[in-house]
Amino acid sequence: MKISQSTKSLLAAVLVSVTMLFTACQKNADKTAENEEVTLTKNSMEAEAQSEVLFDDVFNNVIGVNASVGIGGTGEFQSAAHSDQPGTAQATCFNVSMEYLDTQDTFPVKVTIDFGNGCTGRDGRVRKGKIITVYTGHLIWPGSVAETSFEGYYVNDIKVEGSHRIENKSSANVLSFETRVVQGKLTNAQGDYINWNRTRLITQVDGLGTPWVPGDDAFSVVGNGSGTVKKGDHTSEWTSTNLEPLIKRFNCRWIVKGKQAIQRNGGYQGVVDFGNGDCDNKAILVVNGVSAEITLK
Repeated sequence: MKISQSTKSLLAAVLVSVTMLFTACQKNADKTAENEEVTLTKNSMEAEAQSEVLFDDVFNNVIGVNASVGIGGTGEFQSAAHSDQPGTAQATCFNVSMEYLDTQDTFPVKVTIDFGNGCTGRDGRVRKGKIITVYTGHLIWPGSVAETSFEGYYVNDIKVEGSHRIENKSSANVLSFETRVVQGKLTNAQGDYINWNRTRLITQVDGLGTPWVPGDDAFSVVGNGSGTVKKGDHTSEWTSTNLEPLIKRFNCRWIVKGKQAIQRNGGYQGVVDFGNGDCDNKAILVVNGVSAEITLK
């Protein structure tokens, strides 16, 4: 069969069109896949930052409940005079109870911080439920351990679960603590969740000359962690390590400085930048060369 020149031209045009369409579809598919990777990595970075902040809040309250078991005067127990946070009056809507588990006036001691059905702190967070901690010894003593669990505990409608452990690892000249979060879980009202495990070494770097004035204390935080986050229809896993030590101050409820590298399993690496030392609830996420600011809760 003889094919006319016009038919050949038509076939060639169709072939070119099909090739161009395939190329365009492939580019769109590649772009969609890239956007999906960025979304999953961003979700992991946000989850790491939020977990760091909420479990650091647990540390502050366990350390700060009073000077009989900890340092006293940190977290919700800090006075307005020693805080960078807004507000003028210390929150008093929670109750604290102590139970000696062996002999009266000796360790171990169980301390329950009960925020009831809703307690707005001076930091603006609404907490409810209980933080329950067993102290094996005074937390300023090397070797002492505080094991914390939660009972119906929420922060701003985020349910907090899992276990939190503090061990005093201090030397003669430096105050330091090892903290572990084991099977930590944060769940919001929409059913999105974060599963988180991490280990940190928290070492005092400022305020060494005033051991009973925690408001001027600053700490370097190093360590690693891993987690899983579900946000909407997306689920991803990640690991985290320090690029720069995180810096926390007892007079601020936020991590004020430092960078975490976030490696999503099988995906992009990102960086969470907690800032340059200012006390604020902002962090910068950097993934695939693009930066975005997030607000922490």
